Amino acid sequence: MKKNAYKWSAFLVSFLFIFASCKSELEKYYETPDWLKGNAWEVLDQKGNFKLFLSAVERTTYKDLVQGKGVITVMAPTDSAFQVYLDKHSYASVAQIPEEEINRLIGYHLVFYSFNKEQFIDYKPNGIESVNPLKGMYYKYRTKSRDAISSEYDPAYDRNRKVMHQDRFLPVFSFNLFDSYQLDAKSNYEFFYPNSTWTGQTGFNVSNASVKEFAIVTDNGYVHVINQVLEPLETIYKTLQNTASFSTFQKAYQRFVTFTYDPTVTSEYGKGDSLYFMNHGFLPPISMEWPTSLYTQLAVLSYGAYNIFAPDNASMQAFFNKYWAPYYNSIENVNFEPMMALLQNHYYAGTILFPDQIASGTFKTTFGNNIQFERGAVNFKSICVNGSLYGLNQVLVPAMFDKVTSPMYCNPKYNILLDMMKNSDMVQTLITDAAHFRIFYPEDDMITLNTNLEGRAIQYQNTNSKLYGAQEVQIDGDLGFAAMSRSQKKTFAGSHVATELMTSNGNEAIYRTMNSYNYLYLKGDKVYSSALFNLGVDEKVPVFTKINGDWNNGDAYALSGEAASALVPESNQFKAMITSVASPKEFNYFKLTIQAAGMDKTSPPFSFLQGERFITFIPKDDAIYAGMLNGKVPLSPAASVTSYLQRYFVNVSASNLLDYPFSGAGIQGEIISFAKTALGAPIKFTLVDKNGQLYVKDGKGNEVKVLSYFPYIYADGAAYLIDGLLEIE
Repeated sequence: MKKNAYKWSAFLVSFLFIFASCKSELEKYYETPDWLKGNAWEVLDQKGNFKLFLSAVERTTYKDLVQGKGVITVMAPTDSAFQVYLDKHSYASVAQIPEEEINRLIGYHLVFYSFNKEQFIDYKPNGIESVNPLKGMYYKYRTKSRDAISSEYDPAYDRNRKVMHQDRFLPVFSFNLFDSYQLDAKSNYEFFYPNSTWTGQTGFNVSNASVKEFAIVTDNGYVHVINQVLEPLETIYKTLQNTASFSTFQKAYQRFVTFTYDPTVTSEYGKGDSLYFMNHGFLPPISMEWPTSLYTQLAVLSYGAYNIFAPDNASMQAFFNKYWAPYYNSIENVNFEPMMALLQNHYYAGTILFPDQIASGTFKTTFGNNIQFERGAVNFKSICVNGSLYGLNQVLVPAMFDKVTSPMYCNPKYNILLDMMKNSDMVQTLITDAAHFRIFYPEDDMITLNTNLEGRAIQYQNTNSKLYGAQEVQIDGDLGFAAMSRSQKKTFAGSHVATELMTSNGNEAIYRTMNSYNYLYLKGDKVYSSALFNLGVDEKVPVFTKINGDWNNGDAYALSGEAASALVPESNQFKAMITSVASPKEFNYFKLTIQAAGMDKTSPPFSFLQGERFITFIPKDDAIYAGMLNGKVPLSPAASVTSYLQRYFVNVSASNLLDYPFSGAGIQGEIISFAKTALGAPIKFTLVDKNGQLYVKDGKGNEVKVLSYFPYIYADGAAYLIDGLLEIE
């Protein structure tokens, strides 16, 4: 006995030296028991009813550990329990269990460190100083069980990878866990373990086993006697892989597999091979045993879990038939982004969820959808080493498939617009019922062949069709094509979403878009963006037709036209366009007065605007010409012409305009120009909307008619044609 005590003390000194950095936390918690009763092997041997378990331990690499060469907690199944295991797996004796299996099996009964009953029911992973906000929530414990290095196929690069596995964690469900979550322990525990019985009313169950005797003290830790052999839990990934009725979901998930090279484990365990960890990109890494790669993050390791809600094959096929079959010949060919949206609606990452928690509807997916289904929808379930798996007879349909966003998640022709909307965070808005959205959908070819943004061409690059993330929307730049920025995507995509009707007049309508001071003009079956309207080339204007769909938050329209462009805003500035040859012909005389004033030659050009957004009212040519003849419109000196023209420029911000004014939109009231009186006060006019017609009332009470139903809208302001001059008092 003294010899064993000496061994324990020597080991502890070594242990403390290695883990000195954790002394204040780990050692205070995992301290040596006060009473030394012999090592775990000796204690079990003396009890006499653990012969099968000990004979199994003897066949593994863990015999020395159990005999005192380390601090452990042993979950020890009785001989009768072990015999049930042997019968279940058709083994005549322990000797028939394959070597790899027996190491995995016995290792799963050996928990790192020493845990008594109290520590299991109220685990404090950060040491005795920590305070658990909910008792029992830290429910997983690291064991000695680990799978051997495996070979996994990497479809993106058509090769096999050597994959490293981490130690299994063992779930211990205490009464505190269920009390903290206000759940019925028996119902929720036995849902996952129908062949086991909840007996942890004052203690805990260890995965599938009940505890017959708690915390037998040994020299090197504690022994807890259990009534069943602990079946080593698999990862969610492997459980799915081994369950044929969920193969469609599993294969879809596996399309997003990625492999991360790890130099440390390669050096320690590779034996000449490169070793990787297998995960799944932006989806939960359900193939990894741990939610973190750092063994020191005890709280995360003992709490973190993934919950996967996997529809069975029939449900996946039904979903495919409803949403994708018109556009794809098989579910395997569905584009990455729509498939990602479907999968993201079938998991919850955080900690393990029990069926009564899910039934409450209080947990949400990535897209904010409630995760809610009844127990009757579950036809398979499993606690896994890294979380839980619910096998469903239904698909949890993501909102974007049943909202006005549906066309881009169903039809691959809208792949580029989907990329832009998703990566500029617009989808979350578009799946709400906050407004009645109208989305105008340009096909990919319309964007890449006929459309420029900011005068630059757009292309879609797919460098690896089997690797998610190798796809990219690019825009031409000074150094060639490069990834389109988030702001560019938001500008492009937002210009295709009408959020509110501003005004309509028979065959014409103007809608506000998701971009500030940006609008769509509908005339007949054609739709104009500001850039297309300003261009004045009719064949570039797309025709729109309604896409059939029963969506409660909007309407969708397909854009078409052999040479038609997608709907992009004008990127040119009025200040540059007004003096160019590309300026509208209706502005010819106004352009002459601008040039006479030299406004375009100041530094910066049109310096009086000072970067403000503006509206300019441009009298038609014959009104300006008449004004020149009668002396109302000066042609010199430049300062006088500038002073005169400034009255036609209205400060949007100072006038408190949230939108440009349109006839029939009801926008009226005082507007403030950039012109000043002799005393320096701003010169003001009044917008008047009468019977659906917009007028500007000047200082002498004249009402000048606005001729532009849809104005020329530029990046810095909007230009309206009016039928007369604006006068001041």
